[in-house]
Amino acid sequence: MEVLLMKCPTVLCVDDDAGIRELYQALLGRNGYQVIAASNGRNALRVFQSKEKVIDAVILDYEMPGMNGLELAAQLKGWQPSLPVIMISGSPPPVDEKVSFVDATMGKGVPLRHILDRLEVLLAS
Repeated sequence: MEVLLMKCPTVLCVDDDAGIRELYQALLGRNGYQVIAASNGRNALRVFQSKEKVIDAVILDYEMPGMNGLELAAQLKGWQPSLPVIMISGSPPPVDEKVSFVDATMGKGVPLRHILDRLEVLLAS
C-alpha cells in the first residue's frame, strides 16, 4: 500500500516586529503550515530567492524600514506572479496602489482566524 505524504504549505512571514513574527509562527504552525520568517523586505527577498520553490504564500507588513510591503510584493509578484500575497497593516496604502501586487489586505488586529481563512482560500485557488 502506497502512502501519500501531504506537503505542508510553507508561508514566508515578513514583519519588522519580532512579536508579530512569533505570533504568525505559532498560529500557522499550529494549523499545519511551515513558516519562514524575515525581519524586513531585503531579508525576505534573499530568503525568497533561495527558497522560491518551497514558498507557497507570503504574509507581509506594509510599514517596514528600507522597503515597504508594497515594494516587496511587487518584486515577489514579478518573480512569481501566481504567489498569494496577504498584506497586513495598521495603515494600508491607497487601494489603487496595491491591486496588482497584493491578493488580500487586512488591518492589524484582525482576528487570526480571518488570516487563516483567507490563506486557505488563496492557496486553494
